[in-house]
Amino acid sequence: MAEGVLMTCLRLNGYTLNLDQAQLFDRHGQAVELRPQALAVLLELGRRHGELVTKLDLSARVWPGVSVTDDSLVQCVVEIRRALGDTRQQVVRTVPRRGYLLIVDAADTAPRDVRRYYRLAALAMVAVAIVLVWQFQLLGAGSGRPKAHDRTTADIAILPFRVLEASREGSPDGNGLAYVIATELARNPDLHIVSTLATAELGGKNLSPAQIAAITHARYLVDGSAERRGDRLQLHVQLIASGNSRIVWSGRFEATAQDLPDVTETLISRISASLGATVRESDRAALRSRAPASLDVHARVLRTIALTYMPTPEGLRQARQELELAARLDPNYAPTWAGLGLVKKMLIFGQHDPGLSRQDLPQAIADVNRAIALEPLRASSWRVLSLTIEAGQNPEAAVSAAERAIELGPGDPDNWVALASALHHAGRTQAAVEAFEKAISWSPLRPPQYAHLAARLRYSVQDYENALRFARECMDRTPALGVCKAVWLSSLIRTGRAAEAEAAWPALVVATPSLRTYRMTPRNTPMALSVDEDLDRLRKSNTSAMTQ
Repeated sequence: MAEGVLMTCLRLNGYTLNLDQAQLFDRHGQAVELRPQALAVLLELGRRHGELVTKLDLSARVWPGVSVTDDSLVQCVVEIRRALGDTRQQVVRTVPRRGYLLIVDAADTAPRDVRRYYRLAALAMVAVAIVLVWQFQLLGAGSGRPKAHDRTTADIAILPFRVLEASREGSPDGNGLAYVIATELARNPDLHIVSTLATAELGGKNLSPAQIAAITHARYLVDGSAERRGDRLQLHVQLIASGNSRIVWSGRFEATAQDLPDVTETLISRISASLGATVRESDRAALRSRAPASLDVHARVLRTIALTYMPTPEGLRQARQELELAARLDPNYAPTWAGLGLVKKMLIFGQHDPGLSRQDLPQAIADVNRAIALEPLRASSWRVLSLTIEAGQNPEAAVSAAERAIELGPGDPDNWVALASALHHAGRTQAAVEAFEKAISWSPLRPPQYAHLAARLRYSVQDYENALRFARECMDRTPALGVCKAVWLSSLIRTGRAAEAEAAWPALVVATPSLRTYRMTPRNTPMALSVDEDLDRLRKSNTSAMTQ
């Protein structure tokens, strides 16, 4: 490049970043819309392409005078990568613990006067294109063709169904119904689903579609009601455009237990078609899964899904009883066995059931594998298998199961979180962070369970302040999880607040007796050794205080 000539146009994976205009253009010269913060991050990286830009520097330049967490910057990077199609992260590269590096594949190095000529020509072409598009839109208005949208937002949030006569014996659970619909919609690679673990918290708050859209960033909402009438389940479902509360599609269904697979297939197909997405034939086959033997079996499984959303020792024990009864009523219904394996694992690791111990974990895994043998195309069963496997003992098996869940349900953020958890246990921290970033990238509404993994990941990279924050959130939102208390206590010590940890220890042990003997998994990792060391210190300190 000639001396004194500035590079104002950068080629990034076939896209063009114009630093003068502060605009990103796609391969066809169309402007690519980015949030102002994401565009500011990209421009800053572009001005210093080929060199490391630290997180601290980026934050100071994009958010001057404002204190922001790493999450804000991570969200911007995820958005930039998605806009550039940088799935392999070769354009915007992460330098662990330090910052980011922008790799340019080619640059417009023509002198400014030459570039000005082509810029004017391009603007003229754009003006003609705008007129043509405007005329086309006038002619094609009302055609029903779905509009392009910002892929950094969720497409759809499925709200908990309102259950009429909920106290009636055998009534379904509204959270469970939402989970089933979300899991099936997530098979479509073109759709991003808000986790039903998160939308469950919105139930009963009497929020308007606009309010829910503001919370979830979802473009569409699925809302509905359900009522059990004898051997039939009545469903009324609406697809609502969140921007203007317009009902895009609605339908009423009445199904016996044997009708449920056909009704589910019809429901998913109609919602997908309304969103401009298609259901692949392989997914249609999966939707035509085996029906439960009765609506009672179906209702028991749905209720246990809800019980695992906000797990308590009593709720998990109840879920185990419900699922064991459902298995006796119908031993060939896959969701029963997947749920039973997961509940057993949660009871075992939480030490909430005296009838279960670590020796029963192989049977819990066998239960989930039985579900997969019955229905190998059910993404949720593969995710449950990844969560049920003791990742510290067999981490790569957990990773493989989570990857299979993503293949079958790429639009479900819970599958990406399962992969992040498995990768974390396998010691692949950077890959775990990236999978977690993807899971949280399209909706600001995060389930309480995500805080647990966020705390572990931040602790693993020695970001103890944020580990402390996420562990506290986890404690507040899922108090039954002892691991959150362990990470919180250790993070207090690592941030120089050992006295606070010692003061909090007695009350936490009373609330969670398993802390007396708790050992962090996966064993013998730097994180586990640090947490175990700090917990042993607290135990010793408490014992000394009691003997004085």
